[in-house]
Amino acid sequence: MFNLGKGYKSLKSFSFFLFFFLVFNLSSCNNNKKNNNKQLLLLGGLLYLNSQNKVTDFNCNTAPSPKSFAEFKTAIDSYNTSSFKCSECHGVNTAQSNFIITNFSSVSERVNASSPDSSVLYFKVKPGGTMNAYSNANVRQTIYCWIANGANP
Repeated sequence: MFNLGKGYKSLKSFSFFLFFFLVFNLSSCNNNKKNNNKQLLLLGGLLYLNSQNKVTDFNCNTAPSPKSFAEFKTAIDSYNTSSFKCSECHGVNTAQSNFIITNFSSVSERVNASSPDSSVLYFKVKPGGTMNAYSNANVRQTIYCWIANGANP
């Protein structure tokens, strides 16, 4: 592989430090929603910095590329071919991890509009993410392109 030098190692060590610092703060913070939203966005950025397997951009000029949240909601479960649909665990009545995939407010807390690679939602479904097993290329492209298109309501 390539030798990226000391600077890269220092940056990586620093980002790991920030990641663990943030995880500690998330586990000990109160339920102040504003702080949690900022911490989720910061976590997304740190996860992106520490990601070794960056996925190339999808072509958002092809389907699936939703422009609105209504299109996003429809596409997510229709493109998900796994035995479990996102809304089965993250629906209104199930809401695991306090996340409702069909609620714009809940979803928008986990995205950084126009920046899929620094969004927690996209990080979770891409290869290596904790929800990747329940995802496929169409689901990933749907999430990636909706965020890249501005994560509009």
